[in-house]
Amino acid sequence: MADRDDMLARVYAADGDPEKLIESYDRWASSYDRDLFAMGYRHPVVVAGTLARFAPNLDITVLDAGCGSGLLGEALSLLGYAEVVGIDLSEGMLEQAAAKTCYADLQQVMLGEDLEYEDGTFDAVVSAGVMTVGHAPPEALVELARVTRPGGHLVVAIVREAWESGFRNVAERLAADHKITPLYRTNHYVGLPGAPEAERVEARVHVMRRV
Repeated sequence: MADRDDMLARVYAADGDPEKLIESYDRWASSYDRDLFAMGYRHPVVVAGTLARFAPNLDITVLDAGCGSGLLGEALSLLGYAEVVGIDLSEGMLEQAAAKTCYADLQQVMLGEDLEYEDGTFDAVVSAGVMTVGHAPPEALVELARVTRPGGHLVVAIVREAWESGFRNVAERLAADHKITPLYRTNHYVGLPGAPEAERVEARVHVMRRV
């Protein structure tokens, strides 16, 4: 448990520094699934279930933004989504995701930078666990909206503090610019109920439709 809690504290302490985040997640990759399951990790199942509600067509192409070790991709695969692409900053995490054999493609990408995909490439974009303090920047939403096709959906888990400190402003700007339409958000829930109290933070899954 001490090692698990230390790994979690380490990724939050990176405070958005890309090199520190990559090093921390690479180091954690081999035990990441086991540790998060032990803490009752909720984001993947909530995001996957919400996507299925708003985009039930299993033939769509989905981008898993910040896919980590592939827990969300695995959940989507179990639901029947066959065309899921994953991107993440950590090579170690991508190796774990590849071993699950549920992704059509995996690329090492830093959220917040320009994505090498054409406008409207994906029918849906999902994200679980990276829209939190010190991880993906709020401006990442702009690129994720760009690569979503008109009429497609963004289904993203966003921690309450991150929403209030930047993601809300970006989402409202995208809505005002007629890039997205907010459709739905879940009730607040704790993403890691078994984590130490400092990391036991609330989040919501937000659904936005690309205009």
